[in-house]
Amino acid sequence: MSQMRQELELARELIAERQFEKARLLLLKIKDDPTAQNWLKKLETLAPAAVAVLDTTTFEPWQYMALEVKRSYGIQYKVNGEAKPEWKDQPIYVPLNALGRDGWELISFETASEFSLYLLKRPGTGAVQKVDVWDQ
Repeated sequence: MSQMRQELELARELIAERQFEKARLLLLKIKDDPTAQNWLKKLETLAPAAVAVLDTTTFEPWQYMALEVKRSYGIQYKVNGEAKPEWKDQPIYVPLNALGRDGWELISFETASEFSLYLLKRPGTGAVQKVDVWDQ
């Protein structure tokens, strides 16, 4: 099955589940397809876009952040390498909620034994900051 057909099938499923905004964003990625164009028109009458949909052909820069969690002798947090003692021993939702209030969105996380790494992003251009590299 072609990539475009897979995206159309996923869009169909999203529409059936009444997840119109997600379907709209997916259809905009394949807007050159006539079927996608028809479905977008039907979506606009069925559920007009709540907000203006971004043109996916333009580049929008992102800032990225790393939230590091170490569970050894309590819970310790670092944001982009900087210790956050005010969050010491707090459950993970405390720093995530604080960062969410500042516009950060969780995009990924991984964990290995006592360490976890959460990656977050928000719109904007991040400052280029050189950091010290750990000895190898």
